[in-house]
Formats: sequence, C-alpha cells, structure tokens
Amino acid sequence: MNKVMMKAIIKKDLRDIFRTKSLLTTIIIIPIVFSVIFPTILIGSALLFDLEKAMGADMQKMIGMFLAETKNADVLFDTTEQKIVYLIINYLLPSLFLLVPIIAASVVAANSFVGEKERRTLESLLFSPVSIKTLFISKTLASFIPSFLVSLISFILCGFIINGLGYQLFGEIIFPSSNWVALIACLSPMVILMTVLLNIFISSRVKTYQEAQNIGGIIVLPVVGLIVGQASGLFLVGAQLTLIISAGILVLNLVLLQRMTKLNDRHVLFENQIH
Repeated sequence: MNKVMMKAIIKKDLRDIFRTKSLLTTIIIIPIVFSVIFPTILIGSALLFDLEKAMGADMQKMIGMFLAETKNADVLFDTTEQKIVYLIINYLLPSLFLLVPIIAASVVAANSFVGEKERRTLESLLFSPVSIKTLFISKTLASFIPSFLVSLISFILCGFIINGLGYQLFGEIIFPSSNWVALIACLSPMVILMTVLLNIFISSRVKTYQEAQNIGGIIVLPVVGLIVGQASGLFLVGAQLTLIISAGILVLNLVLLQRMTKLNDRHVLFENQIH
C-alpha cells in the first residue's frame, strides 16, 4: 500500500468533513443530546423530585428485580432515586450512548464515495495511481478516526456530567463502571468499524448521499432492539456480554474488510458512481 497516498486521502477526507456543515452539525448535536442533555435531565430529576412517590408498586418491584440481577446493587443504595439512576446510567444509557458513534460513523462514511461524486472529485480520484485496496482502507480510516474521537469526547463529557451531578445523589464517584469501560474500550470501536465498513460499501454502490444514509440507517435497528429489551426488563447487558458481543463484531469486521477489498474494483466504482 502507498502510505503517502493513503495519508493524502485521509487528510483530504478529514478536511471535507469539517467543511461540510451538515456533517459537522450532526456529529456535534448528537453527542450533546445523549452525553450532556439526557444525563443532566435524568440525574437532575432525581435530585429535584421525589421519584419514589411518582412510582407505583409495580415499577418499584421491577426495579428490585433488575437490582437482583446486578449482584451488588442491593447493598450500595438506600433510596429509590439512587436505584433508578444507577440502573439507567449503567444499563440503559450505555445502549443509548451507542447511537452516538453509530450515527456519527454513518453520516461520515455514507459521504465517502457519493460525497466525492457530488463534489465532482471522484473521477480524478479513480484515475489517480492509487490501488482500490489503498483507497478503501484510506476511506475507512478517514471515517473511523473522527467517529471514534466523537465517541471518546462524548464519553468524557458524559463522565463529567454523571460524576458532577451524581456525587450530590450518591456521595461518591460512580462513573465509569465496568459496563462503561467495556463499552468504550471494546464495543464502541468495533461498532464504529462495522458501521464504517458497511456504509462505505453502500456509498460505493449508490448514486446519492441521501440514498446512502437511508440504507445505512438500518444499522441503528439492532441498537434500538437492545434498548427496548433492557427497558422492558427482558435482559440486562453487563460487561461480560458486552465483551462477547465485541468479539463477535470483530470477527464480522474482519470478514467485511476482506470481502470489500475483493468485491470492489476500479471498473465497478466507475460504473456505479460516474455513469
């Protein structure tokens, strides 16, 4: 692989991301919503309102069942507010947080090839002396890097909010838990890479950015199912299951990367995008 050409493509794609207002707006707003606004509303409500009175007996019973599955939560907390916040922060919020890297990676990677076409730069790129393997790996890295940085910054912001407000409720630092460490260290990078690979493949096949986004948005559905399953009490995703899921996605990513570089060639890209 031509490392000089690869660096040039990555730098160009990163500049294009920061120049595109719609992409930049999305990767700024989404982290703010899930990493700042949502935790602030959650913990702020627990501090300002009596959640125990607002809850019925059935809801309190369900929370007790959830806590029984977490092994150590029964001895950690004295109030209903603490239990609710603990469960949401460590089980429901990590699933919601996954939407941050997925959406960021989707909008960036979907722009990888059709964006070049809309800017009228794809034809010159395809006629340049760069191999298809180098081109795809460069596009993958150019989409992965900003998406992972968004995920990492969101994690840090979320930690400041949770610990800053949560200390008033718990009297101690409660973030990050093992669930969050497994999420940010293993699952988030694997999910970002999977999202990037799938969206780049889609972007190389469709004609417009909107079409690439619409098809790539299907990736969000498993995360929505995960959120619904935990919110309804069907299951709780802990650190161990997070690591298992990460390992499964790693295998899938290796297969996707291998298949992508084999199924695509210069002629296919030219036919799909230029004509």
